[in-house]
Amino acid sequence: MPLISVVIPLYNKEGQIARALASVLGQTFQDFEIVVIDDGSKDRGAELVAAYSDPRIRLYRQANAGVSVARNRGVEQARAEVVAFLDGDDAWYPDHLEGLWQLRQAYPGTVAWARNYHVVDLAGVLTPGVSVVTEPRVVLTPENFFRIARHGTPVFSSAVAVDRAALQRVGGFPAGVRLGEDLDTWIRLLFSGPIAFDAKPGAFYHADGDDRALVRNPPPARYVFFDTDEAWVRAHPEATQVAQDIEAFHDFFRLVHAHHQIKWGDKAAGRAVLKQCHAPVFAQERDRLLRMSRLPQPVYRALGRVQAVLRRRAAAPAAPATASASAPDARG
Repeated sequence: MPLISVVIPLYNKEGQIARALASVLGQTFQDFEIVVIDDGSKDRGAELVAAYSDPRIRLYRQANAGVSVARNRGVEQARAEVVAFLDGDDAWYPDHLEGLWQLRQAYPGTVAWARNYHVVDLAGVLTPGVSVVTEPRVVLTPENFFRIARHGTPVFSSAVAVDRAALQRVGGFPAGVRLGEDLDTWIRLLFSGPIAFDAKPGAFYHADGDDRALVRNPPPARYVFFDTDEAWVRAHPEATQVAQDIEAFHDFFRLVHAHHQIKWGDKAAGRAVLKQCHAPVFAQERDRLLRMSRLPQPVYRALGRVQAVLRRRAAAPAAPATASASAPDARG
């Protein structure tokens, strides 16, 4: 039995799947299996996987049902108690699995183990996915996760491993959700128990993927994890600071949606979403986008990308998260 099962959902990644597999096969930690779920790809990605002779690689095919169904099936087929995820267009540093395993050993009682990651743009420039965590390791709980996540989510699908049983207890990945399905899953896991985070990058998030979901689907006005978060807030009325952090976290995504609407779609719809943003941390950007929405769309589009807009934030960075000196609270 392998110590770690690596689940790779595959959909139209012919140009990148070999890179992903090479990064797994080149790990310093070799006690793993690779479960690839081809979700009805229309290219030759599955054929490339099938050509590998390594017996640790298992390929399953299914009719297109979405990435959540593919990941859930991969978890069902996994033989290890620990499941690491890697998207078909991303890759790992050679010590990624070793780092995840060490994190699991160091923090017993946690339900998942995440490492930082590098975002790789089309020019090959690397940017840390999470830059506000100053400690080498952090135990993520609702009290610090949302403050960190509005600057870059500390739990990224290609840089996390989970306790298989804990993931199944929270229902796995939500089927039929186009965007935000993974973040909803990580938040449900977070609400079930603490997650350990290593600030050292272990993965690459590549922007060059074929048929990327972020390109195919515009950002929604309301993500599925909004409901998950708000249900937790209702169940924990005493957690007023977490509620404020969650509202600011949601406003970040509202700003992204509003920007997309103003830039490419219905400016009135974008302004309506902006008026739902009430968190003080984004008040200045909300007002700025409201003013800019009065410009003609070609002018607005010429003024820059949403990344440049959202980086100019009114508030100071989130307070540095601190690592727990003792074993974290085991609630999972």
